[in-house]
Amino acid sequence: MSFENKLLQMKGMLKKQPAKKQPARAVERPLYEKEWRKIGLELKENKFGFVYEKKIHYPLHQIHGKVQLDELNRVLAAWEQTPFEHPFKLKQGDPIVFFDTETTGLSGTGAYIFLIGLLVQKEDHFEMTQYIMPDPSHEAAFLYETGLWRDEEPIIFSYNGKSFDWPQLTSRWTMHRQVLPKLPTPQQIDLFHGTKRIWKNELARMKLSTIEEEKLGFIREGDVPGYLIPPIYLDAVKSGFPDGLAKVLYHNELDILSLVSLYVLSSDLLMQDLLSETSGAYTNIGKWYADLKQFDQSAAYLEHVTQQRGSSAAFARFLLAIQKKRNGQHEEAVQLFKEAAPHLRGAVEVEAWIHAAKLYEHQLGNLDQAIIMAGFAKEAIQHTKVRNSLIQDIDKRLLRLEGKKRKKRPEVAQN
Repeated sequence: MSFENKLLQMKGMLKKQPAKKQPARAVERPLYEKEWRKIGLELKENKFGFVYEKKIHYPLHQIHGKVQLDELNRVLAAWEQTPFEHPFKLKQGDPIVFFDTETTGLSGTGAYIFLIGLLVQKEDHFEMTQYIMPDPSHEAAFLYETGLWRDEEPIIFSYNGKSFDWPQLTSRWTMHRQVLPKLPTPQQIDLFHGTKRIWKNELARMKLSTIEEEKLGFIREGDVPGYLIPPIYLDAVKSGFPDGLAKVLYHNELDILSLVSLYVLSSDLLMQDLLSETSGAYTNIGKWYADLKQFDQSAAYLEHVTQQRGSSAAFARFLLAIQKKRNGQHEEAVQLFKEAAPHLRGAVEVEAWIHAAKLYEHQLGNLDQAIIMAGFAKEAIQHTKVRNSLIQDIDKRLLRLEGKKRKKRPEVAQN
């Protein structure tokens, strides 16, 4: 197959045929082997064809941003000692792989993965292996050489990999399912989703480079923009020119090293660090633990935030009040709802006043206060958009409370 056809196939412009079982060494030896060796790529051969490989070793004390790589061992040991559960909770000895890919496009059968980077910890160092597909005719060899099929229960760390990289890999693997070993279904820890849970509304963007600069203490220098990566690879395949490809490898390397640093930093925030972050981040963590039904851990973070005064702690007070209400601590709950509501905005403010009204009516037996709280809820809906059924519920609640109060007055007079 000519390079022109290979490039057209890569761009999705040729009709795709299901991969057929092919005899060993049925593909051509890649060109530009000497040129690509200059950037650390060694040509490897397996039963399906050829693949380029680059290995990088890092000492355990290697620092990326403000995190030393071997702090991974510290946080894994700390997670083992925690009495609560969390998706980030692993233990030492788990088969952890930090994983990232580079592709020729975002989706579709014409989009190829051409670079897969894997980082694992060895006994006395970290080892990164980057695999480059020489051209589409070597895709089966490229996928096979990664060894991702060998481990039955790998734990894959990525950044948006659960939604993009791994499904894309699965799709490409399926194209060669007749010849490749079965790809396992791994446990995945997608740090993109964890980042959103911790820093929602705290960061303007969730790009990994933004996280690096604002949280990891790392600023990229000499990096290539992501949108240039596909054409750089296509040009390298066509011309053999390796300098641009070296920058793509470096981009992938930084992405993967940042996964280690981000996991360490996130784990510290989720277990013990209550000093370095904003009240908003700790409120988000408290909510995350509440969503996981780890209520004791949730309360620890929310109570930490509520020690602060003012609007920045309002949502934490609201979330903590819900937990207090669930635990039967009605006096504490109603006080927290009342403190939080004036500083909240939107539907959550209305919800806080309604919670307080319910507590006064049903648990604390104070109809006057229940009416006042329901009145505040009715006032709050005047400046926010809520569903019509909620407006009707508030009106019905006020009518019922007024009726209960009228019935109670004659009883008081007779006594």
